[in-house]
Amino acid sequence: MSTAVHVPARDLTGPTSAWSVSLTPREADELTRLASFLTANPSRDPEAFCRDAKRAARHLPKRVAEALHDFGRWGSVAGVLVFSAVPVGQVPATPSDNSTHRGEHTLLARIQALFNEFLGHMIAYEAEGHGRLFQDMVPSRTAAAKQTSLSSSVELELHTEQAFSMLRPDFLSLGCLRGDPDARTFVLTAAELITRLDNNDVALLREPRWITGVDESFRMGGQQFIHGDVRGPMPILSGSPDDPFIVLDQDLMRGTDPVAQSLLDRIIALYPAARSSYVLRAGDVLLLDNARAVHGRSPFEPRFDGADRFVVRSFVTGDLNRSRHARPTNGRVIAGRHS
Repeated sequence: MSTAVHVPARDLTGPTSAWSVSLTPREADELTRLASFLTANPSRDPEAFCRDAKRAARHLPKRVAEALHDFGRWGSVAGVLVFSAVPVGQVPATPSDNSTHRGEHTLLARIQALFNEFLGHMIAYEAEGHGRLFQDMVPSRTAAAKQTSLSSSVELELHTEQAFSMLRPDFLSLGCLRGDPDARTFVLTAAELITRLDNNDVALLREPRWITGVDESFRMGGQQFIHGDVRGPMPILSGSPDDPFIVLDQDLMRGTDPVAQSLLDRIIALYPAARSSYVLRAGDVLLLDNARAVHGRSPFEPRFDGADRFVVRSFVTGDLNRSRHARPTNGRVIAGRHS
């Protein structure tokens, strides 16, 4: 595990801009009304739930719909789109792990689904979060020091969500039911990264010279993968020079030669000074562009008293057909072996 130089991140908490939208009371009321049409259970009938969300999302408030459209089309300078003052409804006690699936029953999760289905299509992974559309991201005593979403005592290192997978989500959706002022979500965009590197480095990052392992959370239960336990070699950067995409995992990725490893180490070293940060507060929904940005999270100290940080996570793909072969029942869950 690499050692990061701890430099204060630029703080994205601030006034409304191209990457953040603070809802008006009227918009919040309208979202609450639209969420009431999502009556299917997201675990028992995910297809019906997503169908209801897709239908209701056609009627989102104009400003909300425009922000989502622009973010889905072009991304944002920050790599995220944050909605604040989103209605949360009744907030359950923070569970001790992610096995009780409390978050999916909240008003916030249903509104989150409206945003998700406007952007694309909600997707789940059999090998991640028990195959549910929504996963409870809460601190766990047993996972406190691990590189998973349930950690708290260590920094969650920078990574693309499912960097190892060709079926990774296009967007990561985080709805905050209960925040923690010390838990900062870190974001580094590919566009920001290339401003800190020379042309030779950027060219090298476009060559397939890195390999990566599979996230620990996907290995639970001894999962066997069609594509094996090591993926690559792959490039770190791809796409248009003026709108680059990035795939990176600080914990699991390695260079296939000394030059590639040295460049990866330099990126990890500059990340603390280059990243931006956002503290999720109750009523925030943060949408992260998983193609254009990598992310992480600071450590924090949970009390395990039912009032700890509670974030509901979900995944969005722009093209549901891309994973059709990996969803045997043609539902929303990608089979573990295809991860």
